[in-house]
Amino acid sequence: MRIEEYFDEIVNNLYLFQKKDLEQIKKRIKSVDIEQLDQLLEEGISFGLHSVTEKKHCAPSKDIHDYMSCSIYHWPNPNTPDGLPYVERDGIDNPEALHGDKESLRVLAYITYVSALLYYFTKEKKYMDCIIKYNSFWFLDEKTKMNPNLRYAQCIPGVNDGEPGGIIDYAASYAYALQLLKILHQENLLPEEFYLGMKHWHQEFLKWLLTSNQGRIEGERLNNQGSLYDLLILNISEFIEEEKDIVDLYYTKLIQRMEFQINEDGMLPLELVRTKTKSYTTMGLKMLLESACLLVEQGYDFKDNAALLRAYTYVMPHYQHNTWEHMQIKKFDPYRGYYILYLFSKILHKKTEILFEKTPMHWGYILLEKLFEGENEDGKN
Repeated sequence: MRIEEYFDEIVNNLYLFQKKDLEQIKKRIKSVDIEQLDQLLEEGISFGLHSVTEKKHCAPSKDIHDYMSCSIYHWPNPNTPDGLPYVERDGIDNPEALHGDKESLRVLAYITYVSALLYYFTKEKKYMDCIIKYNSFWFLDEKTKMNPNLRYAQCIPGVNDGEPGGIIDYAASYAYALQLLKILHQENLLPEEFYLGMKHWHQEFLKWLLTSNQGRIEGERLNNQGSLYDLLILNISEFIEEEKDIVDLYYTKLIQRMEFQINEDGMLPLELVRTKTKSYTTMGLKMLLESACLLVEQGYDFKDNAALLRAYTYVMPHYQHNTWEHMQIKKFDPYRGYYILYLFSKILHKKTEILFEKTPMHWGYILLEKLFEGENEDGKN
C-alpha cells in the first residue's frame, strides 16, 4: 500500500496477521510481490529516521521524550481571535495534526510492519537490520527514546493537554507492527537483546495503560475506541509473554462488547452516528474480530456467537459488492472490507467469494488475495 494511501484510515489499512496467515502467504508469495513490498518499504524509509525528541514544541511536561500530538478532527475556532478553543469537524482531518510525533510514529509502524513481513518471507538480514535501527531509535536509545506513556496524545488546543483517545495513536498503527515482532520472537528470529529491550519498554507502557486515568477511561468506552484499547492490552500482553493473567477477563469483556455494540439487525449503532459510517463500522468490527482471533489462539471459540453472525449477515453483501446505505463522506477502499470478511471466515468459518481486481503496489492485493486463495484450496482438499 502506497504510504499516502496508508495514511488514510491507518487502522483500517493494517492487518493483524497471525502465524498461520503468514505461513499461507509465504507458500504463495512470488518474487514480484517481494519486489513490490520492498518498494513500499523504501517509501517509508524515504521519510527518514525520527523520534519524539525532534518535535518543535515540547509537551507541557517540558520533557522532550514525552510523546505529543493533537486531535485529528479538531480545527481552529473561526469565531475567536486566537482560534481557541479548537472545534470538532468529525471525519475531516486537520493536516496540522498529522505532523510531528503522530506522523513519525505512523511511519515507524509502516517501516516495521513491512520490514517484518519481508524478513519473515525472505530471511534477508537487511530487513532485520532495518527493524532494529528504526525501533531502537524510537524505543531504546537513551538520547532519542519515547517515554512509555501517551499522556499528551491527541490534545485539543484550548481544551486539554491530552485525551484518553490519544491511546489510538499507538493502538491504531504501531500495535500491528508489534504483532509481527511477536511472531518473529516466537519463531526465534528476533535478536534476544533487542527483544528484551522492547519487552521492558512495553511492560512499562502496559502498566501506564492499565493504571493511568486516560487508560481507565479509554478502556470503559463502549464504541470502537474501547474495543481497540482491549485489543491493545491483549496484544502487548502476548508480546511481553504475560497474557495468562488477562485473557479470561478480556474474553468476558469481548463477549459483552459484541452483545452491546451489534444490534439485532447486525449493525453497530454507535458507529452510525459518524460521518464515515462504513469506515467506523469496519473499524468497530475489526477490533472485535481481531481480539477474537487472538483469543482463539488461547483456546476460546466464537464460531456460534450470535452477535457476530448477525453482523456478518448484514455487512457481507456490502463488502462483497462495495455498497453502503449510510453516510460515508470519504471513499472506502474495498480491501478494508475484504479483510473483515477474511476475519469472519477465520472466526465463524464462513467463506465468501471475492473477485479481486489486480491492484499493483497495494498490500491488500498482494497479501489478502493469497489468503483467500489458500482458503479456497483448503476447501477443495
